This record gives sequence, structure tokens and C-alpha cells, in this order.
Amino acid sequence: MSSATISSFIDHFNFLSTTTMAFFALYALAALAVGKFSPNAFKGKHFIKAFGLALLFAFVLEATVFNYPSHLKHFAGAEFHTTEVSPQDSTILFTTDPTVSAKRVFKPKETIDSRGNKDSVMATDEIVFENLNRKITSLHIKPIFGSDDVLALYIKATDEFDTRGFIKVLHRGFPHDNHIPLQYFGKVSKLSVQLLGATGEFSQITVNKQIPFYFSGLRIFAVACLFFAIILFARKKLRAKVVYLLFEYKFNPSDKKQNFIYVFAVILILLFSGITAFTSTSKFWREEYIGDWQYNIFLVDALLAGRTYLDAGRPEMLQIAERPYDLQWLGENNFRADDWWYGDWAYHEGKFYSYFGVVPAVILFAPYKLITGNYLPNYAGIFIFIAISIILMALLWRHCVKKYMPDAKFIFYLLGFLTLFFASALFAPLRFTRFYSIVSAGGFMFTVAGILLLLKSVDRERLNSFKLFFACLCFALAVGCRPNLVFISILVPVVLWRYRSFKAAVVVMIPYIIVAIPLCYYNYIRFGSILDFGFKYNMTNVNTGGYNLLNPIDRVLNTFVNSVSYLFSLNRYSHLFPFVECHPEGNFARWGVKRFYDKGVGIINFPIVFFWVLYFKSLFTKKENKPRTFYLSTTFLIITAITIFLNSWLVGVSGRYTIDFAFFLILPSIIYAYYWCNSQTCCDNQSRKRLEVTYTLLAASIFVGLFLFATNVTNDATPGNPVLYRYLQYSLGFINNF
Repeated sequence: MSSATISSFIDHFNFLSTTTMAFFALYALAALAVGKFSPNAFKGKHFIKAFGLALLFAFVLEATVFNYPSHLKHFAGAEFHTTEVSPQDSTILFTTDPTVSAKRVFKPKETIDSRGNKDSVMATDEIVFENLNRKITSLHIKPIFGSDDVLALYIKATDEFDTRGFIKVLHRGFPHDNHIPLQYFGKVSKLSVQLLGATGEFSQITVNKQIPFYFSGLRIFAVACLFFAIILFARKKLRAKVVYLLFEYKFNPSDKKQNFIYVFAVILILLFSGITAFTSTSKFWREEYIGDWQYNIFLVDALLAGRTYLDAGRPEMLQIAERPYDLQWLGENNFRADDWWYGDWAYHEGKFYSYFGVVPAVILFAPYKLITGNYLPNYAGIFIFIAISIILMALLWRHCVKKYMPDAKFIFYLLGFLTLFFASALFAPLRFTRFYSIVSAGGFMFTVAGILLLLKSVDRERLNSFKLFFACLCFALAVGCRPNLVFISILVPVVLWRYRSFKAAVVVMIPYIIVAIPLCYYNYIRFGSILDFGFKYNMTNVNTGGYNLLNPIDRVLNTFVNSVSYLFSLNRYSHLFPFVECHPEGNFARWGVKRFYDKGVGIINFPIVFFWVLYFKSLFTKKENKPRTFYLSTTFLIITAITIFLNSWLVGVSGRYTIDFAFFLILPSIIYAYYWCNSQTCCDNQSRKRLEVTYTLLAASIFVGLFLFATNVTNDATPGNPVLYRYLQYSLGFINNF
């Protein structure tokens, strides 16, 4: 999705949302004017009035506090702007104020590319205003953007006290950023605006122009929700209704109103995921970098042509390389990257391969090419897998609540689903929409589908062989996406233990055989081994094959540290947007060994997992007193431990790998929270207090996951489209807007 499209979407969203909320605010104002604003706890219209009043407060704040730069003009000197360059001297600029002198300065600047090589020398444009002697509160820049969607400026001024400067970034498609509020001590004598970067230029600069109002619909809604919560707490009758909804209103699977709300929540999550996926990565990754076409184009072409190798690059040149898997050696010996070879492509005996699981290409990307004649973009395929996963996850959670949590409150049911979505690390593939995430998204989809079908197959007294067959088929296909997901099949014997029979064994084995035969053959014709997926042949900045040469002590030590990071690596928390960010680590040498240690998202950041304490407590209780999900939770814990160990042993740490195991920790955590709240030893007052704690932990987990969607989860991922990111920062970052 282009920046122009996103900008248009933001404008339309602001207009429609602000207009709609203004209607409700006026409704509340009219109700206040006629003296009929007396909320009744059991009439929905009074909730609407209360929210309308909250919107009224939000609009007042929007017009005053959040748009304070618009009022700075009252404290500024005269306005003026640049006009044209002097025909006699190109360094002189004319302005509408003859008392102000302006000159244009070109400063040579040498740039360095991502590999540390010196690039061309460019001229940095700087406009300097002198003899100002006036108070300045704003700048308006008319930029001409180059190839980038952002333009960085360095603004410096000398006032009555000192000289200081700051960097300001302008965004294509967000013109309100062109109005820059300034705060200086008294009168300013000198002001300079310098362009940073290789592209772009100034069209016109205006000093002390009034900054127009910019009403953000998202910010108005967010602030209104805060005021609405205060009103609900302050009004006794409304508070009573809220208490009923939170602590007494039970989940009822046959209630149409509850089902409508649940379906509506699923639809909102799908829309949220779609917007995230289609605004995730930069244009460079999506359209221009050939190396990123490994999966959705070159692998698809290979499969449709009946071959396994990728027809791209010049892999034959690597046959003469002494160290073909040492990327630094290749760079130092003129084996050109992005021409002869591409990062994260598997090289073996003179050919390139994709070591990423082939199943998503077979079931989605190749059929799409056959049907449409076009290639499905990476981000579109990832969204399709995640969208299906969301629907399956909603069905699975509903099944678990009906089966294991009959006394669950409806709010718990709703928050539980939202927590599953936001805490299962789905932000990783939806934000990092490169080919790496295709197999993660596909593997997650088949995992959730398999668990749902497996539990459904034993839902009745008699085993449902049809659902069991497809459950095992999904588990087998998950291995074809991510080989480390093979251990989720441990669930099958655990769930089927009381149904064990020869017939059940046959039903289980057939789908695994159906998938294993072509998958093993695919591996054999590529690498000469049925179990070799090409991991050790991957051309990455970390030599995965070299880890086999480490001594056992070093490898165990690295694995331990990496495993602990998956569990306990803390995010960075701040009062500034995006509030939550993955802890930056990056590739570095630990004890002399370069490990892949990417941005971590330790599972401890989702506080709902603290309920796993109840599982370990239940280890020491009698069998008849254990929760119904004890053995299922035990299996989930075993799968998690094995997955973390494998990721740590083979690769290292990365926030995006959390998706492999997060779901297996989050789902039991929520179930144990339910058992804690509905313990038979609890009185009503204790149960309510426990629900309060549970709601708080669920909300905190949702908050963390929500804002991880706004940040990057790997070192080489961008936060998303810069225009959308800036709008979110402006709307939700109440402190760091300007």
C-alpha cells in the first residue's frame, strides 16, 4: 500500500470518525442543555449519553491542549517567507521582509552505504536567516520530496540565551508535519534550516505562520474512552451496570447478542491484521529487491517448472569460492552480493535452493500463479495465513471455554480471545512481512487448525476419525512449513490415550505418510538426504554449519543464555509512543562466537503467563484434584521447552521465533486464570477480587502485544509505513507529538 493511499485513508478516517463523534458529542450537549442527562444503569441510551459527554471533553482538549501549537501565533513576531533566488547571486534568497537577510549554503557531505563503502559526495542545502530580532514560534516548510517518503531537517537558532538545534522529520502524505512549532528564549537573531539526506529540497520556508488545527479522530476516540471510564466509575447506577457486566454476566454460547459481539471482535481483529500486513514493510523489500523474491517468485517458478533449484543469480561462480558460506570472505574477495548470490538463499553444489518449508508455496503461492498468472506478494500470502489462523483461533478458544470453563464470564471470554491474538506473537509475521515469515504464518495456521480438529475429534464419547485424520494432516503440513514444529504431534497420543486402538493408529499414520513421502523426496533430490531441509547450506551472516565445530561446553552455554532470553528478555517500556519496544540486541560475538541474537520478546512481557505458577502448584495435588487441562498443559509445556531449546541450539534468539511456542504458553495461562477465579474454596468476594487481578493481567498482555504491532521485532525490520507510523505517533503519543 503506497504512502499516497495510506494518506488518503487517514484523511477519510479522520473526517468520518470526527464527524460521527461530533454528532454524539452534540447529542450529549443537547441533553445537558435541557437538563435530562440523568444516566440510568439499565438503559443503553444513557451509556450513549455518557460516552457523548466523554467525547465532548475530548473535543475540548483537542481544540486546546493537543492543538496548542495553533495558539502560539499570538506570541510571535511578524510573518514572512522566502520568495526567489537573487539573479545576481545564487546564494542570496529574497524574503517578503526586506529587513531579514537570507542566504543559501551548500555543504559537501560524504555518505557511506550499508557495507561501509564511501558513496558519492552530495551537497547539503541549508537556509540561514539573519537579523531576525523577533520572537519566533513556528516554521512552515514546503518540501519537495525525492525518492524517500521522509525528509530530515536540522533546525538551529540563536536566541537571547543560547544557540541550540534539533532534528525534525517531515513525512510525505502527512502535511501537518510541515508546520513546526518552535520554543525559544525571547527574540531570535539567527535561524538556520539544513536539509539532511541525499534527496529532496526546499520550495519555500515561512516563519511565524499560524499552525492550523489538526483534529485526529483516533486521538479523540482514545481520550474519550478515558473520560468514559471516569464517568462510569463516578456514576453509581452506571457503575452498578458495569460491575454486573464484569463480574456476573456469564458466557452463554446460545446468546445471539454475545455471539454478535464475538464475531464483531473477530472482524475487527481481521481488519487490524490486514492494515498491519499491507502497511508493514518498505517499498524496497516488496518491489525492488530481487533477493526477497526467493519464495513467492523464484520458488514458485521452480515448482511450476518441475525443478527444485532457483533460477537466479550466478551460483556457478561460488564453486570456485574457497569459503562459499562465509559472507565476509565472499565480500572481501569480490564475490558480489545481490548479483552472484543473495542472503538467506541455500547454496549446494552449484545451485541455489530455498531452505524454507515448501508447503505454503505448494498450497497457496503456486496455485495463485497458475490461476491468475501473477505472483502473490509475500505480505498478501502472510495475511491470508494469519487471517485463517485468527478465525481458527476464535473457534478453538470458543471450544475451550465451552468445554473447560462453563462458568466463565463473558468479559473474560472476550478478553481471553484478544489476549490469545495479541500475546501469541502474531505481530512478528504481520509486521515483518518478508519471506522469512511466510513459513511461520503457515506453520501457525496448521498448528491451530490441528489442535482444534484434534480436540473436536474427541469431543464426544466416540472418536471422530474424519476430524482426527485432518488434524494429523495439519500437524504433518506444519512440519512442511517449519520442521521444528514436528514436536506438536506429541499432542496426538496424549489426547487419544483413552481412545487408543489399531484403527486410531491407522487413521493417525496415513496423513503423516501422505505428507512425509513427497517432502522427503523433495529433500533428497536437493541435498541427498530425506531429512536435510538445507539449513546448514543457508548463506546467512551467521554460519549455521559452523556451530557443529563448537566444543560442547560453548554450545551448551550459548543455548542456555538464548533459552533464558526467549523467556525473560524484557521489552523497553516508555511513556513515549510506541510505549513498548523489543529490546535491541543485534548480532554480536558472545564469548568469541557470533550468534544470531535478534530483538528479543521474552514471554514474561505478557503478564498473563504468571498463572503458570498454578500449574506447578497442581503438580503436587492429588490426581482427582488436578484441573481437567492438566495433561494438555503438560504437553504444551513440553512442546514449548523442546521448541525453545531447538531454536536456541540451532539458530539463536529472535523476536519473530516466539510465534513457534507463545500460543502453547498463553492458552493454558488463561485457562489456569479461569480456574483460579472459579475455585470452589473462594467466596464471592474473593472470586471478584481474583477476577479484577485477572482482568488487569489480561489487559496488560493485550496492551503489550498491541503496541508491539507498532514497532519492529527484528533488527532489519522497519516500524512500517512512515506516514501511518507518524499518524499513530501524533494521535497516541500525547507527549512526543512534535
